[in-house]
Amino acid sequence: MVLFKRLSVPLCVFLQVAYLGKVTISGTQFLSGCTESAVVGLVEQHGQQQCNSLLEIRPFQVRLHHLDGHGEASVTMDTYQVARIAYCTADHSVRPNVFAWIYREINDDLTFQMDCHAVQCESKLEAKKLAHSMMEAFRKTFHSMRSDGRIHKSGSSDDFAEDSSSPEDSTPDDG
Repeated sequence: MVLFKRLSVPLCVFLQVAYLGKVTISGTQFLSGCTESAVVGLVEQHGQQQCNSLLEIRPFQVRLHHLDGHGEASVTMDTYQVARIAYCTADHSVRPNVFAWIYREINDDLTFQMDCHAVQCESKLEAKKLAHSMMEAFRKTFHSMRSDGRIHKSGSSDDFAEDSSSPEDSTPDDG
């Protein structure tokens, strides 16, 4: 009898990072390289920093614990909803060990702004691990939201693999 062990990504990832800050950016369509100028500005502003935060990536939430001066206790915490993260990447030419994400911040007047947040990791590999963990958090969050009926199929390429019906098989909605 052969037993197979399925490898899985941990449900929750913690990593010590240096929080570089956030920059409000424009646009609503984010493609490769869209965080580069924001990251360049944050790196120029903050330079090389020591780890001052703990980034926690989990399904539904990303938590940024700001640590005290000794790097031991969490002083404050920022929480980001995974469903409001529009884009993330660990591919930056200015500094390959930076992980960045674009977050849709909702203001008090219910308008929104797109903020690019960036953290500096100890290595390029750690930044890539954060990007992979974020991808898994997206997958688990949206799978749960779809199962709960909070989101519906939108016609993306991922949906076509699950839905074998073709447009010709459907009838228009009379309203």
